[in-house]
Amino acid sequence: METPPSFDAVRDHLDRIIQEPSTPLNVPILDKLMAELIVSTSESVSSALLTRVSQVLSVLKEDPSPLTSLATKAASYLSFDQIQSIDPPLNLLAGIKAPSPPVNLLTLSLLAKASNSPANAAVVSANPALVVALVELWLTTPETAVAQAAFNVLWSLLEIDHVDNFDSDVLAEGENKARIGGQGLMWRRVFNDRHVYGRLFSICSFDATEPGLSRRDKSVAQGRLMDLVIKAGSLDWSAITTSHFPDIESIFQCSSLLSFTASQMIDPDDILLHMTYIQFLRDLLRISAPGLCQRAGVKTHSYPLFSSPSLEYLISSGLHTKIMNYYLDPSTLDSMSAPFLSGPAMGYISQYAILYPNHLLGQPQPFLDKILSRISEAFDIESVKWAHGPIPTGDLDILASLPRIMLVEAGNRWINPLNSLPSKPVNSHVMDALGRIFKGPSTVEEPSYGVSTSLDQNPTSPRVEAAASRVLFFRYLNDHPDLWSNIVAAADIVAMQDTALAAIAFIKSVLTANWVVVPSSNGNSVPLTHRRFALPTEDQLSRLGSSVQGKLPPSGLWALLAPPALTEVLPYLFKAPQTYANFVAGGAGDTESAVWKIATAKFDALVTLQNEVKKAGGGLEEFGDIIRTLNRRVADGPWGPQSQVGSRVDALEL
Repeated sequence: METPPSFDAVRDHLDRIIQEPSTPLNVPILDKLMAELIVSTSESVSSALLTRVSQVLSVLKEDPSPLTSLATKAASYLSFDQIQSIDPPLNLLAGIKAPSPPVNLLTLSLLAKASNSPANAAVVSANPALVVALVELWLTTPETAVAQAAFNVLWSLLEIDHVDNFDSDVLAEGENKARIGGQGLMWRRVFNDRHVYGRLFSICSFDATEPGLSRRDKSVAQGRLMDLVIKAGSLDWSAITTSHFPDIESIFQCSSLLSFTASQMIDPDDILLHMTYIQFLRDLLRISAPGLCQRAGVKTHSYPLFSSPSLEYLISSGLHTKIMNYYLDPSTLDSMSAPFLSGPAMGYISQYAILYPNHLLGQPQPFLDKILSRISEAFDIESVKWAHGPIPTGDLDILASLPRIMLVEAGNRWINPLNSLPSKPVNSHVMDALGRIFKGPSTVEEPSYGVSTSLDQNPTSPRVEAAASRVLFFRYLNDHPDLWSNIVAAADIVAMQDTALAAIAFIKSVLTANWVVVPSSNGNSVPLTHRRFALPTEDQLSRLGSSVQGKLPPSGLWALLAPPALTEVLPYLFKAPQTYANFVAGGAGDTESAVWKIATAKFDALVTLQNEVKKAGGGLEEFGDIIRTLNRRVADGPWGPQSQVGSRVDALEL
């Protein structure tokens, strides 16, 4: 083990400050020693530095940052056990309570080392005063960096000490993860210690007087508490929903930490906090959300099928209906708050639709139709606004988040707002929404025995969504036959970079779409073409578009190999991109950046097309010339043939 050359000088300097506190810090020598500290530095050196720094900090009369930076570097090579063994012991409690952010951050960096093992977390939990101080620092400090560091320490201690914790090391395929289980002592300290648990309420409640905390400070603390509730609920739902101390909770008119945070804590007149609050409810939806893969008839929990404990809480407390009505009934928001709260409310609805598609589809038809009606109202704007004015981006997000089979069913009744979206003028937000819808679900697993049939009994499933995305694409293309010509025209306009990139991204979304062709009969289950949310038969769908070998394209690749995309998209992709030579002075400034971004995005689409062709394997013999052109164009690189690259370089020399 090594002793840094500057150690003795720094030690003597710190001793002088201890004896004479007015001695100024010698920052250069501190920085020199910090640079000399390495992994092989002697443990005794690091321990001695921490001891002296802790003594100096108690008497120092200037900014301690140079000193705390040195101590942090020295401590980085020590374990929590080594820090605990320093004699005399370091006063971590004093460091947490110190009115100095640099000292707080140093202490938190030492305390964070306890999160490396459940045993060390248990050591921290055995010090109730330290845990209380940590919670108070996290909730009350005005310094964002300190608050974040304190929360990181608190959460890492809870996470490592959770009784269901698993070893995070990478394991061999098929090997089960071993329980390394914390003892839950830190959880019991936070949730079953009256003093700690009570501070979560008293600091964050407007009804409790807290010395030194303004109303604004309490609002900040409330936002921080929301973060803990989400993380703790994700790991242990009962911790935030169980009544731990009824006498404390009754003071704040609640029955648990969750009911306090979600239903009692915030001031609805605080618009900024209300926005954070709706985001909190949106995050709450994510806990145990089933997505598309909950099988019908499989119920292993107390909450209803297609739901989750978090959604059930939001429904039972009336919060779910309240946020939904912010969108469905705009009159519930006054004119002052509507511009601020409508966006977060639409984000909540989008999250609900994505995470709980089968729960949404189980709602009464008038409720679903009201959502579609509100979206249609938002889309009823002049064409010029789609090109240049403010557009309903929140409504577009909701539309793209809805179950695709819901839009298919709405199309059967001619109330699908999707078809009212214009393909011209091309709008980047519209292209993003269409791309999300037409691409289909992220994955479509191969059906296995029993699983596919069970999933298909649900209102929707990955296979149903994949089939519905294909239906929606061809229905939209049937209503907008100039879709591809508009897309190609927009993709070639360098002056409208965002629109061009969105158009190219749309091409890729269709090209890589997860589509399936579902037969009208599916064994003994209810046919997917004969139920409330039914898919059209292949015969019905085939009347909507150009066929390939007598069949409607079964995939995004085949959709691009069939008219009208065949004569629009492929020529565009094969054509070399616009270069700097197309612009005055070689395309200086923003145009240069746009040219490069569009050219590389276009080339990426070309490579994606080549990959999809390779995946398709056989069946493309009649497109031999196209495939050879594709391979040659990919080989030419993003800028096309070398002769054109030379023209670009010449233009740059103008």
